[in-house]
Amino acid sequence: MDGVPLAFDTMCYATAAGHTYSVSRLEYYLSEIVLIGVDGTPDGTIHGPCYVNAGGTTSFDLGALSGGAYSGATLLLGLPPGMNVTGGLPNTLENVNMAWPDPMGGGYHFIKFEGHFLEDASPNGFAIHVGNNSYLAHAELGQAFTLDGASGTLALRFNLNELFRTPHTYDLSSGNYSMGNMVLMGQLRDNAVDAFTIEYRPL
Repeated sequence: MDGVPLAFDTMCYATAAGHTYSVSRLEYYLSEIVLIGVDGTPDGTIHGPCYVNAGGTTSFDLGALSGGAYSGATLLLGLPPGMNVTGGLPNTLENVNMAWPDPMGGGYHFIKFEGHFLEDASPNGFAIHVGNNSYLAHAELGQAFTLDGASGTLALRFNLNELFRTPHTYDLSSGNYSMGNMVLMGQLRDNAVDAFTIEYRPL
């Protein structure tokens, strides 16, 4: 949250539209992670998917990566179309809970982001749910880094506040439930483009 670590159920964050809010749930998929060389050439693809639950599951193994300098990375917040079909992922509890309703196109939720916000000093619930291939976010991570060939961690930060701003000011008053709303899911997709950053941390 703009450099402040996420704390659940704490009414201390603010959207670009001026709403104070808290977070009670955050689950999402990352996939198609591509490291970009300094010459702009992609260096392989980590297909995933990587399931993240901010309440506990926040790390995953990327395998062996080539040492060298990189200009950044790209990734999908969600699943590529080939994976985003009903039954396309293993039948785990996490994947079952992320299922997107068949009458709405099937497949899986790309993100479930829920909590409460204040409006006229009164708390209201919100549920930001995004799915469907048309609303798959292609995030761009423009931070340069160098892999030294040894073991280490690529730290991905997801700034949730970016979902509420640039290029769209997302207003929870009129968009507290996004599921199935094409306009709202489109805004969230667009806003997620610059929501991630990356940093290499050697062990």
